[in-house]
Amino acid sequence: MSSRDTAEIGYVLRKFPVLSETFVLNELLALEERDVPLHVFSIHRPNDPRFHEELPRLKARVSYLPDLAEAGKLLRHARRARQKFGSRFWKTLGWVISLRRPELLWRFLQAAYVANEARRLRVRHLHAQFANRPATVALLASRLTGIPFSFTAHATDIFKTTVDQRALRHKVESASWVVTVSDFNRDYLLGVTGTSPEKVVVVRNGIRLDQFTPGSPPASPPFRMVCVARLVEKKGLPDLLEACVLLRDRGLEFQLGIVGKGNLRNELESLIARRKLRDHVRLLGPHTHGEVLSRYREAHLCVLSAVVGRDGNQEGLPVSIVEALACGLPVVSTPIAGIPEAVLDGYNGLLVSPGDPAALAAALERVMREPGLYDRLRSNARPSVVDNFDLPQTAAALHQILRGSSPENEAADRIEAPPSVPKPTAAAAAGLRAQELAR
Repeated sequence: MSSRDTAEIGYVLRKFPVLSETFVLNELLALEERDVPLHVFSIHRPNDPRFHEELPRLKARVSYLPDLAEAGKLLRHARRARQKFGSRFWKTLGWVISLRRPELLWRFLQAAYVANEARRLRVRHLHAQFANRPATVALLASRLTGIPFSFTAHATDIFKTTVDQRALRHKVESASWVVTVSDFNRDYLLGVTGTSPEKVVVVRNGIRLDQFTPGSPPASPPFRMVCVARLVEKKGLPDLLEACVLLRDRGLEFQLGIVGKGNLRNELESLIARRKLRDHVRLLGPHTHGEVLSRYREAHLCVLSAVVGRDGNQEGLPVSIVEALACGLPVVSTPIAGIPEAVLDGYNGLLVSPGDPAALAAALERVMREPGLYDRLRSNARPSVVDNFDLPQTAAALHQILRGSSPENEAADRIEAPPSVPKPTAAAAAGLRAQELAR
């Protein structure tokens, strides 16, 4: 069996690749640089026509899980898993059926596919990115095979009010390790799950510091600001636009470029037009890694007006502000979740209360009008991230954690609360085929 037909770690992802999830590709590439054989299991196929420039460097093969149109293929894998895993198969299927949640039957079918492939590839450990669907599939595949699993928790997957806390506790208890990206996240997970503190480990999303290097700030007006953020509620972009109205009315020369895509684009475009901000603010759309880097190098400052969404969603620790700091840009933001772990108020940036456009405008105006403050924040920006966000170091820490997993995931055999995975159409199909599984 060749090295390309084996993998030390199988990564279970929701969708790969995703333009806005640079951290996932960075992590995979950094592990491969440590000679870690990887295989990617992607629940969904990508639907974005643009990918990051470094994607061709990835050696790992990607298996896309069969979708509803290929349900027959999943059923064949389920039968193969029944033969291969024997009592583990029946125990796991019995557990899923006993929970009376048809959507979990669909995840079970997907997990059977992952389980078969993981055994074929001699995968030693399964790791999921995000605590929701990917962690559910990894957990079920772990129960089928006995291969230990872990997952990285980020933000949407743990903070939203729709997250099933009992299911989250079960995943944490079943995993060999849980990785998360900030101390705030770790404290939150410990609080809602009651698990042992040693089990939840902080590994920050690292960046390639040699790529994100400071340049010279633009020498002539206007003052240029960049915001790299998905156009969603938790980024607080309406607050940022209202702050821009205040800055404009005070006679300040500035331009703001917002990089990203999302479901609020039409609303934000309407607000820009209504508030007569078109001479000052541009929605730049999604960018590749290299294009984002160019935006940092053309800017004086990075701003992120993060808030807690009405659905409870909030930031973990945004990679964009770490990249900006590494490029020598001061950051003006809010003390949401893990942001204060990177942005130190008065040292490398300024923090203001979330949901307060006036306070945000005042902080931005201070930076624009006080050269001494700007120079001090800028000089401290890159040194503030060098020690904690260097990608080779964070990848080494993650690899050490994954290698430390126990050979058998005994916790996964406990019968606890079900993972919450809404998939109505898939659930219906899986339910109709439940009897066929047992043949």
